[in-house]
Amino acid sequence: MGWRGLLSWNPFGTMIAVAAIILGALGMIIGDGVSQGMTNSLAGHANVIAHLWGAMFTVGGLVNLYGLYARRLVIEVPGLYLITGGYAFYCLTVITGLRTHGLAAGTISGALTIGCLLKAHAIMNRARDVAQEGREAA
Repeated sequence: MGWRGLLSWNPFGTMIAVAAIILGALGMIIGDGVSQGMTNSLAGHANVIAHLWGAMFTVGGLVNLYGLYARRLVIEVPGLYLITGGYAFYCLTVITGLRTHGLAAGTISGALTIGCLLKAHAIMNRARDVAQEGREAA
């Protein structure tokens, strides 16, 4: 299957991971200049935290993409949890640091946080169902 076929298989999951990789790379490279909200809310400590946040976000996106396209849910789920942490942290810092000016970005990041958690939860529920079916069949 070509890259277009793979992309059409799960466009939401792909774009969530790609956005995390891009934002994470920017955080690792730029540091606290990547987000004024982060800079304002983490006064004095934002640079180190932005680099760490960027690394976590990038690793989560890469792990998620690998798990998604290798069709290995065991790998996709930890990537989703790292991405969830990255989006949740960004949501909190942008709303705290920018107040009403950060509501749009904070709302989007909050929604992405919830979407990633719901997807990870659905994967885990399905895995439990499959394991239960296997035990019942044996």
